[in-house]
Parts: sequence; structure tokens; C-alpha cells
Amino acid sequence: MRLSTVTLMCTGVLFACGGRDDHDHPQLKSGADLYNHHCAACHQGSGDGTFLKGVPPVRYTTMTYRQMVHYIQGHGRAEDSRMPTFSAMPKHEAEAIAIYVRRQLNLR
Repeated sequence: MRLSTVTLMCTGVLFACGGRDDHDHPQLKSGADLYNHHCAACHQGSGDGTFLKGVPPVRYTTMTYRQMVHYIQGHGRAEDSRMPTFSAMPKHEAEAIAIYVRRQLNLR
């Protein structure tokens, strides 16, 4: 009896600690808005990019979260990159975009 009570309590704790649905995450909503405002014109709303214009898809990126934040803020790019530099963008906004891309658009 005691083992089943402990098991039940541990199960309850695990469920209580579970994260919220990504669609309810306030940073994710902000990330979607920021992505649509800053990125979707070139990378498309779906993240597929525009191949003929040389815009790579973000949907299949292999960048880590940190690499993506760094890149959005204008670091580590080739000199001939067409992507605008968002060096004035606050880090929390670049992070919100990276979270959105990694969780919602990246289907790898």
C-alpha cells in the first residue's frame, strides 16, 4: 500500500512539473509576432525560404538555439550575406524568434 502511494505521489509531481503547451507560452507568441514582422517576408511564414532569391529555409536549420540567437543579432555571418543585421534587436527578442523557429517551424 505504501509503495503505491509513493508511486502515485511521484506521478502527480511529474505531471505538475510538466511544461505548458507551446501555444500558450507567452515568449512563443511574441516570437511568432517578431518572426512574422522581421523574418517572414524573406523566409516565408512557413520557414521555407525563397530558393530562387537565395533565401535559405529556416524550417530545416541545423543551428542550435544559441547559434541562431547569435546569427540573428548579426554575428558569424558571411560578408556577402543578404540578411539584414538586427544588431539593435534586444537579445530577448532574438531569443523569442529562435524559440519560435526551433519549436514551431523546425521540422527536422
